[in-house]
Amino acid sequence: MNPPEEAAAATQEEWVRVGQYPTLADAYDHGLVILAMGESCRVEEAAVPGEYDLQAEPVPADKISAELDAYSQEIAGHRPAPAPAGEWARHPARWWLTALWAAVLVAVFYFQSQDLGLVDFAASSSLGLFRDGEWWRPFTALFLHADLSHLAGNLVGGAIFGTLVARTAGAFRGWLAILLCGALGNAVTSAVNFPEPYYSIGASTAVFAALGILSGMGIAETVRDRARLPWVRICAPVLAGFVLLGWLGAGSGPGTDVMGHVFGFGSGVAAGAAMGALETREEG
Repeated sequence: MNPPEEAAAATQEEWVRVGQYPTLADAYDHGLVILAMGESCRVEEAAVPGEYDLQAEPVPADKISAELDAYSQEIAGHRPAPAPAGEWARHPARWWLTALWAAVLVAVFYFQSQDLGLVDFAASSSLGLFRDGEWWRPFTALFLHADLSHLAGNLVGGAIFGTLVARTAGAFRGWLAILLCGALGNAVTSAVNFPEPYYSIGASTAVFAALGILSGMGIAETVRDRARLPWVRICAPVLAGFVLLGWLGAGSGPGTDVMGHVFGFGSGVAAGAAMGALETREEG
């Protein structure tokens, strides 16, 4: 063996394999553990195609291997299993329910034009609910609209967010939760304003309840899968919901029922979190 070959053999003997990883990123990630120990390391392609060897010097190799094993066990305990593609869409959309909801809105809007007294009878009213005991108003108000543009906006928003809720929580349970949370949002708005008169109509309270349900279920899922994350990360779904609420629902126009949007959204968040927690319990 000539001198250059002897030098190469000596250099090769200075490194031993302490781990083998399926991706270069994994190898570098574990290499950081070695560097944090104050030891040297290097990454090379393994004999197995697509694998990568993490190598270290021979003397601290045993100590490094033990540290790498401990690190691998730690991250395995904290890293959630990858979610299957399309896991959020756990249920069929049941498009006929969305179509039925839209058809009811359009039909009621037509009857409004034929009977002007319908709004007076069915609008959400603080006095009607709490003074006169007209319990149906928070619910029936969800199907009334001031004009065609008001109707069109809620048809589009309801179809989008309602379908997402249906795919996430189940169509029947999801649409029932949307309507109940929308009615609750109207009732809370009336309670806050009573004994002052307060009137509102429109499905937007239910639309924002649907957005809240999605946010609440997002929180429940995040807490379940990533319980060790900082609270800001855990609350990210509802923070995103608040951004959309401000963008879509907190306008300053004279006909905008901001309080109804906020209370509908809040009711939806609570219901979505409860539904997500219940679903987790059933899966467990």
